[in-house]
Amino acid sequence: MNSLNFCTILLTIFIFADTSFGLKANLEEHQKKSSYSKTLSKSLIGINIVKNKKESLKELDLLAKSFIDEGSYNRALDIYDKILDQKPPRKKIFEYYVIIGDLYNLKKDYNLSLEYYKKALYIRKNNAEVMVKIGKIFFEGNLFELAEKMFLDALKIDKKSIKANRGLGDLFYKQGLYAKAINYYIKIPKEFYEREIIRNMADSYKNLNKINEAIDILEPFLEKHIDYELMFDMGLIYMNMNNYEKAKEWLLKSLEVKADNFKNCIYLASLYDLTGEHKKAIELFNKAYDLDSSYASVDFMRASLAYKAGRIKEAKIYANESYKKAKSIFVKDQVTKLIKFLDRK
Repeated sequence: MNSLNFCTILLTIFIFADTSFGLKANLEEHQKKSSYSKTLSKSLIGINIVKNKKESLKELDLLAKSFIDEGSYNRALDIYDKILDQKPPRKKIFEYYVIIGDLYNLKKDYNLSLEYYKKALYIRKNNAEVMVKIGKIFFEGNLFELAEKMFLDALKIDKKSIKANRGLGDLFYKQGLYAKAINYYIKIPKEFYEREIIRNMADSYKNLNKINEAIDILEPFLEKHIDYELMFDMGLIYMNMNNYEKAKEWLLKSLEVKADNFKNCIYLASLYDLTGEHKKAIELFNKAYDLDSSYASVDFMRASLAYKAGRIKEAKIYANESYKKAKSIFVKDQVTKLIKFLDRK
């Protein structure tokens, strides 16, 4: 069977998806377990409001943070209600609204999270950080126009905002607007490039047919990090360039890190087949079958390789199995052609 039919079938069967950022914001540093929170709760729950107001607020704030440390978000929210009842200074109210918004965000109660972020924004109308937080919620809810507006508003206040540029990059990448995504990603200083930014940029460049740029963004990262997914991505880039030796090199590196990667086995096996290394191809297709026997493409290629080795009876068995598993009309047609071809032998 020719390589064109095979590649077409692979593209029919495999669909790649990806996606982007979390919502923990500034609360990430509070996620360590607190060894003294129980002691604090006993000693501070009954705080006497007769105390100096400033001192009382400080103790309540400390208690709330201890509950955040141990993941008791509802208890922390109860304490912040007590704090707000004491009418703290306007500056502190802003901070508390943001923290409460973050807590509801962590609880995935996005409506209440938005409510408190908006309250914070009412106090400080030009706070880019809060605008980004609101934009992220809209983004996660696929409200792309609203998210874009919030990120752009944040950039009007802080043109160098890493989070706003990241937000817009992720937003346009998710919509398949790769040139726009790149336009915002490149505004982020390279020292702040996270793994997902690098992967999104490489994929964007690949979709824009800027292959060298995709390689240039991946290679420096892979020189410092062992990442089987990005190694696999690099292999696919070289495969699309018809640079099969480089493609095999990167797919092998990826497989060394994660030996049970089904897709990697399939693509590497197909490359071995294309370059005439049929024994290696058979070994990898058999391994792929052991990992997941439900794909028609695996049996199809096993049939093709068995035919090349002169094992016609075995090839027919694989071809018939492939037909039973094929889900699309196109794949069934291709397998039918193979079966008819083998029947004439």
